[in-house]
This record gives sequence, structure tokens and C-alpha cells, in this order.
Amino acid sequence: MDRPALHIPVLAWLLAIPGVLCLLAGIVLLVGDFAAVHPLLGGAGAGLALLVSAAALLGSAGFPIALQRLADRDRADQ
Repeated sequence: MDRPALHIPVLAWLLAIPGVLCLLAGIVLLVGDFAAVHPLLGGAGAGLALLVSAAALLGSAGFPIALQRLADRDRADQ
């Protein structure tokens, strides 16, 4: 194989980076009170929505990685 073992596809990065940002923003919204900034940011629902979005994005980032590993394994078998 000519690829390094830790090669991560670009699509995985494009899903993981916003996922991490959503995770951090969700934690910040759960810890602080941002009702003065915008009324929708004052409730716990905004933080939870961002945490759920982060879980979905980070989970979706795993699919390109798994597909890349399967493709590498298939190439190695040939």
C-alpha cells in the first residue's frame, strides 16, 4: 500500500470539523446563559440541539473512513 495507515478522507474531515464545532458550541450553550444575546439561546434546547447535531455529524464522519478502509483492504487482497 502506498498510503499511510492514518489516511483520513477529505469528506470525513468536512463532516468532523463542523461536528467538533457543534459539540463545543453545545457545551458552551449548556453551561452559560445566552438569553441576552438571543431568546432562543437562553433555553437548554439550543445546547441539546447542537449536541445532537454534533453526534450526527461525527457519526457520519465515520462512514467515509470505514469505506476507505474497506477499499484499501479490497485493494490489498487483489
